[in-house]
Formats: sequence, structure tokens, C-alpha cells
Amino acid sequence: MTTTAPPPRESTVTPDAALTPSAADEAGVAPRAGRSARRSFTTEYKRAIVAEYDAAPVGSKGAVLRRERLYDSHVTEWRAQMTAGTLGASRHGPRPGRTARTPEQAEIAQLRKQVAALEKTVTDRDSQLAQARDALDVLGKGVAFLEALSSRNAS
Repeated sequence: MTTTAPPPRESTVTPDAALTPSAADEAGVAPRAGRSARRSFTTEYKRAIVAEYDAAPVGSKGAVLRRERLYDSHVTEWRAQMTAGTLGASRHGPRPGRTARTPEQAEIAQLRKQVAALEKTVTDRDSQLAQARDALDVLGKGVAFLEALSSRNAS
């Protein structure tokens, strides 16, 4: 029995036109080598998919998502962004939920990192110094033992 390949995907929206390659891929650098590339979608693509999803009958909404390899959370998020008027807005500035640091806070954070690195260096050197002292102590005991043997054999 022979199996046939599934029919090619039919889409009203061309996802290839909506995907944008990252600057790293254009430069030949692959930070995610061996892993799938993260997709990004244009505003037009998002609007078209939301419209197609909303126009689809109740039983075939999942087929739209499967065909485009999307989740319902994508459509929900895009619809909320369309309602809020932020679908095409660029995301400049800090990430949501994070507050911007003042220059003083940034300097404090940098100094704290430096202090932590220096404390680690001191701890490592203290450990090395303790090992060296232990080695000298053992060596001193060995020398004392050999001197005792030498003086016993001389008498």
C-alpha cells in the first residue's frame, strides 16, 4: 500500500512575506544554530490572520491556526493589540514590567557586580593560601621527621 503526501497548504495570506530574517542571520552569524528560527510577523499579516480567524465558521477556526502554525493565544493577543491600537507600535524602551534605571542606579548595579567579582577573587585566593599553608605544614613535618631520623642514625 502506498501513502500519498498531504496536499500543500493553502493560505489566503503569504507567511513567507510576513517573516523577517534577523540581522544575525543576514550577517552569517547563527546564535541559535541547530534550532528553529524565531518567527516574527508583520502588522498586515497579523491583521489578515485575525480577520480570517474571526470570519471562519466555528468548527474550522482550529484549521486556520494549524495551517499557519499558530496558537489561539497569538490571535487573542493580536486582537487585544488591535483593540488597544498598539498592534503596529514598536517596542522601544525597557521591557514591560521593568522600570528604567537612573544613571545612579546603573552605576550602583555595576559597582555591586565589581564588588561581587572582587569578593570572589579574594575568597579564591584565601582558599589557595590556605592550601599552600597546609602544604608547607606537611612539608615542615616531613623535614622534621627526616632530621629526627638523620640525628638518630648519626648517634
